[in-house]
Amino acid sequence: MVLTWLTTASGGAERSTVELARGLRALLGIEVVVIWWDGAGAPAPDPRGVRVRQVADYDAYERVLRAELGEDPGGTVLIGAHRTAMVDIVTAESFAVPVVSVLRGILVADQRLRTVDARVRRLVPRLPGELDWDVLSRASRWVGVSRAATTSIRELAGKPLDAITIHNAVRLGLYRGPRNPSSPRRFAVVARAEPWKLIDRVIRAFALLPDDLAAHARLDIYGTGSALPELRRLAEGLRSSRDIHFWGEVPDHRWLAAADVLVAACDIEGFGRSVLEAGGAGIPQIVPDRGGSTELVLPGVTGLVYPADDPDGLTSALAEAAAWSAVRLEALGSRARLNARSFSQTRCFLAYARLARQVRAENRTFPQLSVPDRTA
Repeated sequence: MVLTWLTTASGGAERSTVELARGLRALLGIEVVVIWWDGAGAPAPDPRGVRVRQVADYDAYERVLRAELGEDPGGTVLIGAHRTAMVDIVTAESFAVPVVSVLRGILVADQRLRTVDARVRRLVPRLPGELDWDVLSRASRWVGVSRAATTSIRELAGKPLDAITIHNAVRLGLYRGPRNPSSPRRFAVVARAEPWKLIDRVIRAFALLPDDLAAHARLDIYGTGSALPELRRLAEGLRSSRDIHFWGEVPDHRWLAAADVLVAACDIEGFGRSVLEAGGAGIPQIVPDRGGSTELVLPGVTGLVYPADDPDGLTSALAEAAAWSAVRLEALGSRARLNARSFSQTRCFLAYARLARQVRAENRTFPQLSVPDRTA
């Protein structure tokens, strides 16, 4: 198995790629090579048992990709992501290696997606309608990391293509300590501080809480990014008496021990790792009714889902959560923990292994990939 990823930041997609590589190797004994195209200046990962080839530009990526696919084309499947799909598909075709391309975000008609353009040999922002769907539709299978992602590519692809959903998964049990709901109620945002994450919406909604609830609530924002200075100015300007704190990146998921409710605002999130991580730690979640995160929350059972188009929707959800009793909060958290188990990493890894076997079997020019019976 050859996995590819072009990283532009340190975030959930990077962790998901590494975890998939490690899981395929550790759980199923599949030989895995990761081609890690570093566009963020961060060190390459070093998952146990997985060989990592780090590259820094287009030429090196294409050279290493061809070398790895040429090692054993008859027994290889390439799992790549949407950023490098154009290069992956064309290169793999010359070795008769099937390609599974993974969409780790959501396509939006009027928003540009960064993909590698072979003509200029770098990442280029393109609207969905500007992408070369003649090539992209030749992937053996497209995978969306949520139903929202899968639906978006089916609707916006310029040509019919075969797309399925394999939900991402996260390692659960990251926090096992007893949960003691605190006063004030601690709302947490865990996301890269980039404009598209819409953290500003959470800050504005929090600032509109009624005084009686605001006196017993705080907002903790974890993460760094280009929008952080503007978010700080926004928080300071709205109402300085509000309890809003910026903590930057917190290592080892330590935010889990300091949160009562997880809040998300991004409505084009492909999956939402922090939402599922919170659920696994027994933390209820508040998410919009669009995007991949809504698939991870059961409204009124494990958290709240608010209408993204309602200007007061998030404030109302925050107010409801701020008024939850300790008993209500604990009940929601317990059910969130149970719900998170249905998104197990084992399920995710086996789904990709089964898919790898299927895409080889579907085309008779590809020798069938040998995958252990544990995928049955």
